[in-house]
Amino acid sequence: MAAKLQVPIYIMSKFEYLPFVSNIAKYKITHLQVAPPILIMLSKRYEEHKGLNLSSLCNILCGAAPLSKELQNAISHRYGCNVVQGWGMTEVTCGAIRVPGGHRDDSGSVGNALPNTDLRLVDDDGRDVPENTPGELYVKGPQVCLGYWRNEKATADTFDRHGWLKTGDVAVIRDGWVWIVDRKKELIKVNAFQVAPAELEAILLENEDVSDAAVVGITLHDEERPRAYVVKRTSALSAEDVQAWVSQRVAKHKRLTGGVSFVPEVPRLASGKVVRKVVKEWAKRDAQHEKARPRL
Repeated sequence: MAAKLQVPIYIMSKFEYLPFVSNIAKYKITHLQVAPPILIMLSKRYEEHKGLNLSSLCNILCGAAPLSKELQNAISHRYGCNVVQGWGMTEVTCGAIRVPGGHRDDSGSVGNALPNTDLRLVDDDGRDVPENTPGELYVKGPQVCLGYWRNEKATADTFDRHGWLKTGDVAVIRDGWVWIVDRKKELIKVNAFQVAPAELEAILLENEDVSDAAVVGITLHDEERPRAYVVKRTSALSAEDVQAWVSQRVAKHKRLTGGVSFVPEVPRLASGKVVRKVVKEWAKRDAQHEKARPRL
């Protein structure tokens, strides 16, 4: 009778960054499945653990929230491992898209559809959009749920009459590969243009003086504008510095014309997603303060 392979299992009771990286070094961890905030820490807090040997890392799979290709590649180069992405949601009972095992990707794609999974991109009028054009991601497959328990309205709102799941995510598909732009309901409408908060957040996180950031729309003088809430790494960083950093890297309509506010922490779920509801409340409060100020 063949002997059973004994695999040691170590589970941390809670996430703490330094014990986390220490355990990677101690137990020679080879594979990680993480959310983007963990990669932000691995990038921004490198000096705290640069003496640890993390060379055992081979592959990191990231999901749950948007990850920029810049951060993906920075982690890959710094730690000498393959960093890839995947996409899923509760309604698809885990995953529907991912970078295939063993494939190296530096494009920021979340991969291609899993076997037996079909994808579509649809515009606001329900029409399919051509390749390389942003549209809402629709999914159909055996892993997709049948609907919401005892909630016919939610089911009807989320599934079309042909059974396609409307994910609410805006994506681009090119040669079968998928890139997530942002959540449809989070897009900021600047004049006739749509601005994706995730894109601006990724640009902000490229700045070495920024620890974390969230971007939402703020309505000032009856116009919606992008506004950033930023966690500083250095006290010398100013709002003007942040605005200039973004302005040099984006089109005019994507600039932080709604201003910059510094906060001690960006609210995030355990999955790593920004708690937009809280940040939008900050923006409403700030808009009221701006409205109350006398105009010169």
